[in-house]
Amino acid sequence: METTENKDIGMRFRMTNNAIRRYVDRNSDLKKEIDNMTCSNGWIIAHLGHMEALGRDVYQRDFENNFGITRSTASKVLKLLEKKGLIERVPVSHDGRMKKIIMTERSREISIRMLKEHETTEKQLTRGFSDEELSTLCGFLDRIQANLETNDKNDRSRGEILK
Repeated sequence: METTENKDIGMRFRMTNNAIRRYVDRNSDLKKEIDNMTCSNGWIIAHLGHMEALGRDVYQRDFENNFGITRSTASKVLKLLEKKGLIERVPVSHDGRMKKIIMTERSREISIRMLKEHETTEKQLTRGFSDEELSTLCGFLDRIQANLETNDKNDRSRGEILK
């Protein structure tokens, strides 16, 4: 029986993430067609397409929350997508600091194809799992993420006390 010491969860996540990236790189027709389209860019475009289909406005803070990234990372990614002509950031009348993120026609076309590729990838990732197993797995992943976010908050609050 394997002991807890041999279950390096962080390394397993890293290896799984690398395997997913390699799978997407090998199987993505879009990646081959679009210069510098990263896996993350594709997920963002697919997410934007999904939100647009639901009739929901999207702002930078939504990216920060939905993708678990910092404000500076979100800003860099959105600037890059804007530079590539995949999004536009439009000021909103109710708050001069906020900008709504909208898709360009090019990104709408990409989004439709990304959603199809995403469905194919999800089917591959979840092949052989029952609905109950997937629900349990998602629960475990949510708890791991919450553990890390709680730790981040504790570290930040300790840092504030020390200043």
